[in-house]
Order: sequence, then C-alpha cells, then structure tokens
Amino acid sequence: MIDWKEVSRDIMALGGLPFYFIVIVRAIVGESYSFIMQLVIAFAISFALSKIVKSNQHVARGFILLFFISLFYKEIIFTVGAAILWIGMIFSLRNLKIKNEEIIKGVVFGIISAAISYYLTPLLI
Repeated sequence: MIDWKEVSRDIMALGGLPFYFIVIVRAIVGESYSFIMQLVIAFAISFALSKIVKSNQHVARGFILLFFISLFYKEIIFTVGAAILWIGMIFSLRNLKIKNEEIIKGVVFGIISAAISYYLTPLLI
C-alpha cells in the first residue's frame, strides 16, 4: 500500500534547502555563473519575502528551480516533467494539511523572486 504522506514528504524535498544548494553546487562545478547568480538572487529575495509574510518556502524554491533549470537545459521534456513535479508539490502540501494561504503566497513569492532575479542578473554580470 502506498503511504501518500510519505510520498508527499518526498516530493516536498525537491523544494528543500539541501536540494536547492546541491543544484547551486553542481552549477559551480560547471562554472555556470549566470545560472548560479540567478539561483542565489532568487533565493535571497524569496527568503526576504518569507520574513515579511509567512509563506511556504518549499513551493517557492521549487518554482525557482523549475524556472531556472528549465531555462538552463532548454528541453521541453525536462520542463514538462519538472512542472508536473512542481504541481505535485502543491498537491502534496494540501495532503500535508498546509494552509491554502501559505501555499498561494509561496507560489507568488517564487514567481516574484524568479522574475526579479531573471531581470536583475544580467545587470550584475
């Protein structure tokens, strides 16, 4: 029998800090400086926003990773798969009884953080 709570927690790990930072470390190894800056700036913005208003940071970081990794690889199959996982993350949050308000704020903060980082990074590099 599938334990959906466990599956939900596993999916949430994709928006966790260890996964986010392993992506950054991999980018450092590959010397992808623009990509690194995008992730670092988006993380900082998302973190700052979460200190002002309580939100779900897993879904925010998940969106940031989905957005920038998809831009980096430019592969539709990867983007679709990652988008499905991110949508699964939203359903997992619901399964874990996270308030809708926190989920929505996390989604919005992830989008805002990614957008600001996307436009700010070229000005800094």
